[in-house]
Amino acid sequence: MKYKLEQIKILKILSEFLGLFIKCYGGELLRLLTWSGFKIVCIMNVEKIGWKRIGGKFWRFVCIASTVSMALLGSSVVPLHGQNSGTIILNPIEIELKKKQVPLDLGKTPKSLASLVAKAISAHGGLRLSTPSQSRYSVYFAPLGGGQIKVEVSKGSSGLPKKPVKSFVVEGNSIDQVVLKGCDRMVESILGIPGFFSGKLCYLSNASGKKEIFVSNSLMTSAQPHTSFKKITFNPSWDNMGTGIFFTSNRKVFNNIYHLELSSRRITTIANYRGSNLRAVQNPRNSGVAMILSTSGNPEVWLASTPQSKPKRITRNKSNESGPSWSADGRRLIVTSDSRGKPQLYEVSLSTGILTRIPTNVSSHCTEANWNPVDASKVAFTAASGGGFQVYEYNFNTRKSRALTGGSRHSMQPCWANDGRHIFFTERASNGSTRLMILDTELKGAKPVSLHGSNFGNCSQASFHYPR
Repeated sequence: MKYKLEQIKILKILSEFLGLFIKCYGGELLRLLTWSGFKIVCIMNVEKIGWKRIGGKFWRFVCIASTVSMALLGSSVVPLHGQNSGTIILNPIEIELKKKQVPLDLGKTPKSLASLVAKAISAHGGLRLSTPSQSRYSVYFAPLGGGQIKVEVSKGSSGLPKKPVKSFVVEGNSIDQVVLKGCDRMVESILGIPGFFSGKLCYLSNASGKKEIFVSNSLMTSAQPHTSFKKITFNPSWDNMGTGIFFTSNRKVFNNIYHLELSSRRITTIANYRGSNLRAVQNPRNSGVAMILSTSGNPEVWLASTPQSKPKRITRNKSNESGPSWSADGRRLIVTSDSRGKPQLYEVSLSTGILTRIPTNVSSHCTEANWNPVDASKVAFTAASGGGFQVYEYNFNTRKSRALTGGSRHSMQPCWANDGRHIFFTERASNGSTRLMILDTELKGAKPVSLHGSNFGNCSQASFHYPR
């Protein structure tokens, strides 16, 4: 069949417009229409059957435009390094998100290293993998041997040769550790902010049967159990040096607070007073420890100058306190209290023990506060919302709260990374299974990223530490 040149030009313009429209705004109906047209073109023998059999001018246009559109959509996809390429149709929100992310490629980075670097980039949010022709930066991770890796960062406009802007060598005790250190330096070189990848997590997991304390790197590419009590163990929290973990367990019948030294696996009893000994968190600026003890009757806030010293009672009321969290300067403390009937967040006066309510104003049930380590005006917390639980952020400056998570799954137990931008949290599905997630809180539209698969068991209660 023959068409005039003008008709062909018109069809080309219309098909390009249709392809762009579907890519940016297309719903399921338009996608179905496009795919149906594509299949018709593929299966029909036009020369043999003829265009009239397809159904007139309208379906002729749909078929031609659909074919061209599918080709356009397929050619516009940017395959990610180390991932399977495929056709991705972006909605407007995703398009806006991409605009805020810095595109980069991994250059000649060997596949043995590229997969971990790609996971780090995916978890960060501020970066995204791209092709060399469309990237703004190129990063090359070159293994040097002897536990060392050289990282080269080059910069240039999309499609133009890139010029080296940064080169550095990092070392570590394992290949994962050295790569993640390199990722931190990469983030600092490109975005001008600290990375968090070379930090480490402690958390609970039932991978070995009962919930035990595990330790892993920030991306959970590997994990090791550090307890095997086969008892109830909860509330793990790093000490301020990152060499040990405070935790609560009934390993000796009653709930006591212990400290686990990682290098020696030595366990020291911190609090075994009458009643329940529920939680200990260490001051980030000194050796002091805030504890929740019920030796006086109801759970109250107690402070000890060192983990081994006798604690001093701070709060004196009939309410129940829990979940203490220190500010980065070690001068302020937030707890959860039900002094007004329902659990809410309060700041505790360390001198008088007086509780001052934090006006989150989002829920009658607010718990599990975690103070931002960079911006003292921000606190992440868990709130009952929509029949479940979600993670929120309260700002002392604006006196307002905003939701950080949403959806049908429960989100709880937030924990800030060292950059004050990312949070780790626990996500719980309707069947009760839990997993650890990470979220970029500063990138509007960013979605949480799962850190592990089912082989890690049900994981929860993450605590993060970044080496000083």
